[in-house]
Amino acid sequence: MERSQLIYVVTVAECGSVTRAAEKLHLSQPSLSNQIIHLEQELGIALFARVRKRVHLTEAGEVFVRHAQRILNDMQALAERMEDYAANRSGRVRIGALPIMCALHIPELIGGFHSEYPSITLTLQERGSAELLQALEQSEIDVAFAILNPSEPAVGQVHSLPLLQSEICAAVHVDNPLARRDAIELEQLADQTLITPNQDFNLSGIILSHLSSLGISCQVQNICSQIDSCLALVNKNMGISFCSRASADYYRYPNVVSVSIKPAISRTVYLVYKKDLAFYPSLQHFVRFAAEFWKTNVIL
Repeated sequence: MERSQLIYVVTVAECGSVTRAAEKLHLSQPSLSNQIIHLEQELGIALFARVRKRVHLTEAGEVFVRHAQRILNDMQALAERMEDYAANRSGRVRIGALPIMCALHIPELIGGFHSEYPSITLTLQERGSAELLQALEQSEIDVAFAILNPSEPAVGQVHSLPLLQSEICAAVHVDNPLARRDAIELEQLADQTLITPNQDFNLSGIILSHLSSLGISCQVQNICSQIDSCLALVNKNMGISFCSRASADYYRYPNVVSVSIKPAISRTVYLVYKKDLAFYPSLQHFVRFAAEFWKTNVIL
C-alpha cells in the first residue's frame, strides 16, 4: 500500500465522485478508477459502493478513510519536522556536566547558545565524570563536560575536545601546619586523612594514581558524592581534600585554605561526545558553539 493510494481513496471520499476526484488529482478518470479497484482487490474488500455516477463509502471504507487521514496527517507533520531539522529550526541536545561547570560556565554557554539557536531544546544533568561517561555510553546524554582519567581507558568510542585546564590544589584546614606552606609535596600527605569524592568523580582517580606511583599510602575516606561536601568536611578539620583552584575560589569555606601541590597536578575538562556529528546537526551546532566559547580550535 502506497501513500498515493491513501490520497486517492480519501479524495474520492471527499468528492463523492471518481470524476471530480480525478479532476482534483489531475488524473484521468479511468486511471483513478483502476487504482481504486486494484487497491480493493489487494485488500480483499470493497471500499466504495457504486450507485450510478455516485460512490459511497462502505463500512470498511469509512474505517480505511479514518485511518488514512490520520496517516497522511502524520506523514505531513513528519515531513515538516524533518524540514525544520534540515533548516536548523528544531532539535534537542542533552548535556551532562560536572557540578562546578554548571555553577561557573554552563549557564553562560547555554544562554549564548539559546540566543543563537532558540528552537533547539537543551537539557542539563549534573554528575561526576565517571557517571557522565557512562551516561554518554548508554545514550542517556548527547554530550558531556567531564574529566578523562589518563590511567583508565575511555568508555566506548568517544570524541573529546580539551576545553580548559585547571590546577588541582590541596584543601587544608587553617589549623593544619600544611596550610602555612606555599606548596605541599605529595610525600607530606602520608600521615594525613584524605577526603575524596567517590568514584563517580575522576578527580579522585587522578590524585590516588599519583600517590600510588610514589608508593604513598594514606588513610582515604571516599564518603562524599560532591566536591562541596568534601570541602565542608575539611572546614570542620576532618582531613585534607583536593579540588580545582576554581572550585576552591567558588565555594570559599572560612576555615579552608587552598595550597598548591608540588609537583603541580592539573586536570583538563573535555567536551566529550559519541555520535557522528554529520547525522546530528543540533549536536554539531552545540559542539561548534562550545568550542568557540572556550576559544578551542577544532575542525568538525
